[in-house]
Order: sequence, then C-alpha cells, then structure tokens
Amino acid sequence: MINKLKTAYSNYALKIFFTLLASSVIYSCSNDDDPEDIHEHENITRVSIVFEEGSNSETVTWDDGSTPPSITLDVDKVYTASIYFYDASNPNDIEDITPEIREEVNEHYILYEKAGVSNLTITSSASDISGSDGIPINMVTDWSTGGAESGNVVVHLIHEPTNKNGTTRASFGGANDVEINFPVTIQ
Repeated sequence: MINKLKTAYSNYALKIFFTLLASSVIYSCSNDDDPEDIHEHENITRVSIVFEEGSNSETVTWDDGSTPPSITLDVDKVYTASIYFYDASNPNDIEDITPEIREEVNEHYILYEKAGVSNLTITSSASDISGSDGIPINMVTDWSTGGAESGNVVVHLIHEPTNKNGTTRASFGGANDVEINFPVTIQ
C-alpha cells in the first residue's frame, strides 16, 4: 500500500514538474521582442499665446484641466501671436516643450480653426518657421481683425500630419498633441 502511495505521489509530482516546465518554455518563447513605438507624444499641460500689437503685449495661458481663457482683440488691428507649449505637470519643474516642437518641425503643424469669427484672419507670420516642405507650421502668426464679433478659435497642435494644406482638422490627418477651444471677442 505504501509503495502504491509513493508511486502515485511520484507520478503526481512529475506531472506538476512537466506542467511547470512546459509553461515556462511557452512563456519564454512569447514574442516580447517586438519594437515599441519609440515616439511619445509630448505631454503638454500648458499653452501660452503672446499677442503683440505695436508696443502692447498680452499673454493668454491655458492650463490642463482649466477653462480656456478668453482672447480679447481690438477692432481693425494686426497682432503678431507667438505660441508656446509646456509640460507643467510638475509645478516645480516646468519644461518648455516649444524647442522640441521647433526641432521636430517636419512632424508638427499648428492649426487655428475659427468658428463664428468671420472678421478675423490668421496667417503665418514672416518670422514663422517652416518644415523641409517649405510650409510654415504657425508657431508665429498674424491675427488681423475687422469688425466687432465673438466666436471661438480652436488651436490644434497636430503630430505627424499627413497633409499641411487642409482647411479643416479632419483634412490634416495625424494626431492631436493638444486641442484647446479659446473664446474670442473682437471689440
């Protein structure tokens, strides 16, 4: 009887051993060597736009989780607007992402999509930077106002756009690194 128990126990132990061995072989043969996407989208938690008109300057700043501030512009003026991107997730170590976007100029495009503001024209400034395709990416833009009105400007920082000549967000392809809907008032 004891021999039968020993034999049964040995068979049971061997089954467990081979099950564990087979599991470890199967696990070790899994394909974990696939390359991962090495590009991480920028972690942008703050965006500032500096508007300059003559000697006057005004900055509007949006922080992740907050309501976008209103942009107020005067009638019949031309403003030069420069946009800056930050990772402010650690208030003690705010990182300016703008130089990285400038370095990766071929991989980014900034779209200003207007809604309800027909008396506002936004164009690339002469001092804007361009990618290798010669198309400015709208880091520095000129905002020309006409008559009084209110509406919105949605700012999209597009990563790897498939087209830089679109007229709507959908026509640019790529992915948004950030999208902010700023209320705009021209008075």
